[in-house]
Amino acid sequence: SLVVVFAAATFFSAATFFAAGAFFATAFSATVFFAATFCAAGAFLATAFFAAVFFAAVFFAADDFAATFLAGAVFA
Repeated sequence: SLVVVFAAATFFSAATFFAAGAFFATAFSATVFFAATFCAAGAFLATAFFAAVFFAAVFFAADDFAATFLAGAVFA
């Protein structure tokens, strides 16, 4: 009877351990997934930011060119 109780307790502990292991594995996978999602979103935002900076630089360069051209036209 004591052996049966011990075996049942061992089985319960093992089941609890595996359940906890599965939970931590799930939590780890979720963490990795959210980290990957965050990095992807971060990369997207960084790309969008650099694209915005690039287009702003192009815009200002074009604006500067237009101002130079206009000044040249007025001067001429």
